[in-house]
Amino acid sequence: MPEAQMSRSTAESASPLRYTFTPGIHSPVSIQTTPGAACTLRPEGELDPKRSLKAYAGPDGVARFHVRPSWECQEIAKLVVESVKDGKATHYPLHVRSSRSPTEEMPAPPVLPALAYRQMGRARSPLSVDEALRLTDEEALARGYPLRPHHEETPNAFRAWLRAVSIPMTIAEPHVISNADKSHGKNKQAGPATSGNWSGFELDRSLRFTPTPPGVGLTEPYDWVAGEWNVPPVTSEPNKQTFSAFWVGLDGDGLIDLVQAGTEQDSVNYNFAFINITVSTYYAWTEFLPQQPTEQVISGLVVNPGDLIFTEVWMGNAGSSPTLSGAFGIFLIMNLSTGVSTSVYTPVGGTHVSGSEAVWIMERPTVGGSLPDLADYRSAIMSSASARKANAARHQGYIAYQGARNKQISMLNGTDILSTVTPIDANSMRFNWLRFN
Repeated sequence: MPEAQMSRSTAESASPLRYTFTPGIHSPVSIQTTPGAACTLRPEGELDPKRSLKAYAGPDGVARFHVRPSWECQEIAKLVVESVKDGKATHYPLHVRSSRSPTEEMPAPPVLPALAYRQMGRARSPLSVDEALRLTDEEALARGYPLRPHHEETPNAFRAWLRAVSIPMTIAEPHVISNADKSHGKNKQAGPATSGNWSGFELDRSLRFTPTPPGVGLTEPYDWVAGEWNVPPVTSEPNKQTFSAFWVGLDGDGLIDLVQAGTEQDSVNYNFAFINITVSTYYAWTEFLPQQPTEQVISGLVVNPGDLIFTEVWMGNAGSSPTLSGAFGIFLIMNLSTGVSTSVYTPVGGTHVSGSEAVWIMERPTVGGSLPDLADYRSAIMSSASARKANAARHQGYIAYQGARNKQISMLNGTDILSTVTPIDANSMRFNWLRFN
């Protein structure tokens, strides 16, 4: 008997969760289970894995989904969440009623206030402007603040940084879980400025004249990249899974190495006879190719649609400024909406990170070895998009993404354009969804 069927036949079953969801709204629902459990949501009795959606429970044992009914309906749609940890499976029935008027028997799902997302961790105090300007890179890293870009080189990135350090924050442990189903490398080049799975901007090293010896060389590589975005809410096509990932990184186009971090926005649509329901998941992740062939889910950081995410990726040593010779790929992800931040340090091992490219990407990730349909994210803006030239002086060398060798990439499936990107200004860009496949 297949493992999935065995787990369904031997799983324990919890009491049903019965909630009323507002039609047309992405409402969060929490499943209290075991920390780190893999939780798969599907319609009751469904056997097709392509009509399911996976989430991982955080260190609090809570798995989170977002449910969006299409219209008001008094009939009950029956879903189930299967939680698996250490070979033990538990079923959590989820009964969905769609209405703007909850009842005593089927109340609205409880909504956790922002402070509830602040798990046990180290408090990080907000900085005044004077304190922020005096902060060294070493002090910033030791106290959990992002690195400070130069206020004249990249003023927009500096303002985003100043906002990020000016609010109170909880530094949470990342609690990383390896997801063997999904990876984020650029695996299909469709043309000179197109890709089968990426859309976004790529900033390559520029040509420059060298007086001694005379000739043409390349500018310094990049050792740091950053971006900021509101997590786009996503929807799906009927009865299908769709996926999307929004991230920043170093290298990856035509290179073996890729250092990247961002958020994932996945969705599945269930077309019942009486109602249409979209379920989506949102989470943060990192990946360091080639030694990490799949994504690393950060279960310790809660992500919701609409949350403002600030992300930095760089090469360095623990407690040092960025350097391509560092021992770690370092990932800082801050949820400015919930006030929770986390950092992940991944050892370089034998990987050589060239820093040839800085990239800002909306992607359909590789799932189970193939490219899935792209989740409908409508339109999304990435701002404060900047990179740092390696070996630059302290607090200097920061540049906007619109450099001399800036590559604008559209996502294509054959001749069909799935996702495009256009510049807004030197530090921000707009992504537009066009098609699922």
